[in-house]
Amino acid sequence: MADLEPLIRLRKFRVEEKQKALADLFRQAELLEGRKRVILDQLDYERDLAENGGNIDALVAYAAYSSRMATEIDRLDGQLSKLDKRIERAQEEMREAFSEQKKAQIIQERRDAEERAEQDAKESKNLDEIGIEVFRRSDK
Repeated sequence: MADLEPLIRLRKFRVEEKQKALADLFRQAELLEGRKRVILDQLDYERDLAENGGNIDALVAYAAYSSRMATEIDRLDGQLSKLDKRIERAQEEMREAFSEQKKAQIIQERRDAEERAEQDAKESKNLDEIGIEVFRRSDK
């Protein structure tokens, strides 16, 4: 039977590559979430300044700023949504690659066990023959 170790190594490499790609997607999502948090924190800070400043111009400027930031948050949410879909696909691809790797490993383990069982049976047969021969010789 053919040795599956090269195939197992290849599939393990594919799984590792898919894990790296998935980790990169998670990092991208984390960066986008970080930007969104910064914008929301900045909006809260600016709103407090505008409300407590008592200046009409500050409130008008905050309204314009708030509108621009709402648009930016919507854009970030859209990017996050697209990224979530890519993450789901990458996770599914990684699961499939891992499944293929495990299948090859299980097949190899079964083959190895069969070969060991055959080898053990041969050794047992040889030892039985040696034992019978020793018994015959000692019986004479």
